[in-house]
Amino acid sequence: MSTAQPEARRRFPGLDPVVLQHPFDRTALSALQRVPGLDIVVRKFIELFPERVAYIMNVAQTVRVSPVQCPQLYAQLLEACEILDVKEPELYVAQHPVPNAYTSGHDHPYIVVTTGLLDLMNENEVLAVIAHELGHIKSGHVLYKTMARCITLLLTVVGDMTLGIGRLIGRALEATLLEWDRMSEFTADRSALMVVQDPQVMLSLMMKLAGGTLFQRDQMNASEFLKQANLYESVDANVLDRMYKLLLIAPTTHPLIIVRSREAMNWSESREYKEALEGRYPHTPEYYGRAASSNESTDSDASASPATNPALVHCAHCGREQVNQRFCSLCGSPIS
Repeated sequence: MSTAQPEARRRFPGLDPVVLQHPFDRTALSALQRVPGLDIVVRKFIELFPERVAYIMNVAQTVRVSPVQCPQLYAQLLEACEILDVKEPELYVAQHPVPNAYTSGHDHPYIVVTTGLLDLMNENEVLAVIAHELGHIKSGHVLYKTMARCITLLLTVVGDMTLGIGRLIGRALEATLLEWDRMSEFTADRSALMVVQDPQVMLSLMMKLAGGTLFQRDQMNASEFLKQANLYESVDANVLDRMYKLLLIAPTTHPLIIVRSREAMNWSESREYKEALEGRYPHTPEYYGRAASSNESTDSDASASPATNPALVHCAHCGREQVNQRFCSLCGSPIS
């Protein structure tokens, strides 16, 4: 499949984030929301985490992308936002040799990509990375993912303030939060595929993250990398289960790259993905509200009606629709 060109990439106005949510993410989020004490930790995190200070520190040490600063990168951000129907966040470039990108700021999300990533990836792969981070924003992941990055310190503070009671609930919460943190990456990968609309881009991106270098980036073969995924899947399932659980014990932030590659390829072949590309996908309630107010037509099949999206709830504080049933994953306010 050839790489989709910007003018050929389909847009998804009113795209409901449930389209992107991977089953692993959904299951892990449900388990996280059932952990006792989550509400206490969320409130304490919002109270203690100096988001404004962290934002200012980021501004002081990185380069903000704009129409006149790294304009090509800015154009990619705008395109990804338009495709996913996401409000434009701020984008920064940080000087660091390790290829990486992350989203921070649970109240006002912003994206940071490293120079190592920009040097290693081609234009379409960079677009996929930006779309991946936008997927975290659209899906309401930012609050919990920011918590996951500092959960150990946060639980120590909560434990000290609750005379040690926090430590008792902290172990289960930490493990469950980190598990969800990993599973949420599958959802963000789907977001990236929705934007680039070419599974080969996702495959080459994962391959470079696994072992790409400036020297050999033009000598790598995505088809050979896919064979690794096939080989991985052919290993005895019981052995895989045991190995994967052992790996999850380690403080990893992402699933195995080969697993992410295979999951992205599998979704690219699914009916759900193909129907979305054809314009048949669930829309957000806001989309129907906009269409009604402007008398726009919302021609789509019945599966795209808002009644099929009971998981989405409205946050009275920030006004956003998101999937967390207890606390807004974007601003942290309790859902009444």
